[in-house]
Amino acid sequence: MKTLNIYILTFPEVMPSAVQGVKDLFQIANQQFGSKQFDVRELAYQSSEPVDGNALIFIPPCLSADLPDFQTEAVITLIREWHRAGAVIVSSCASVFWLANAGLLDGKYATTHWRLCDQLERDYPSISKVCAHEMLVDEGDIVTAAGLYAFQDLALHVMARYANFELAKQVADFCLLDFKGRMQAYYQRFIPDLTHGDVVVLKAQQFCDANFSEDIAVADIAQHCHLSERSLLRRFKSATGYTPKQYIIQLRVERAKQLIELENITIEAAGAAVGYIDVSNFTKLFKKTTGITPAEFKQRVG
Repeated sequence: MKTLNIYILTFPEVMPSAVQGVKDLFQIANQQFGSKQFDVRELAYQSSEPVDGNALIFIPPCLSADLPDFQTEAVITLIREWHRAGAVIVSSCASVFWLANAGLLDGKYATTHWRLCDQLERDYPSISKVCAHEMLVDEGDIVTAAGLYAFQDLALHVMARYANFELAKQVADFCLLDFKGRMQAYYQRFIPDLTHGDVVVLKAQQFCDANFSEDIAVADIAQHCHLSERSLLRRFKSATGYTPKQYIIQLRVERAKQLIELENITIEAAGAAVGYIDVSNFTKLFKKTTGITPAEFKQRVG
């Protein structure tokens, strides 16, 4: 293959280990291949250096307690220009929002870190689908990946796509990395929003937390909060993004995952512990919520 030019975009909040990690992985690939298949260099967002239209732009994740707003015009303009010139853009974690703000995810499938998927879907309705359970989504000219260290998955994917699968597998084995078959669904956790500011909804959440394994109805929660059912439904959905029923299912599935992973109990026992006597119903709701079956989850974490 012709040498692929890879430019790693750097910006103030960039994760330094991701920049170095990408460079290291492609250096290892060149060593394993026996020739320079990938020419990797850093490119600062203020740079005016022209980029080859056949190049690949790697946008690493951010490492900052306070994420940027991903609205920096200089970065967005560069990304658009590179894409217009024909470059393939790959990005992971919160940096996927750069692509969304540049309009490059319109009409496409994409993914990002599981804690940001709801926000990406809500803020950018022009995205065809946010694939919350996937580790990586390849749309040809745009490739997105999930968490902070998903840059490793991206790098291996690029090797397989532009060189061959065998090289990517060889590098993965050499570096003791999983290759293919990884899903974000195995790592996702349900972390309720308790900072929305609605004290009545917070009271409803606390009631759900304490009773989620019981057969509680919306009427029970409404009575506990001294609200009408209609008012509860409206305020609960506005504050949490879920209906009370959806919220309880999330709590149940999350607790079942903890039991399967930490206490190594059977799928049937985990389902029963969170209120599902019918294991087939439990399996159906588990897969609908997580994208994988309880058996697949148990096989991965057991």
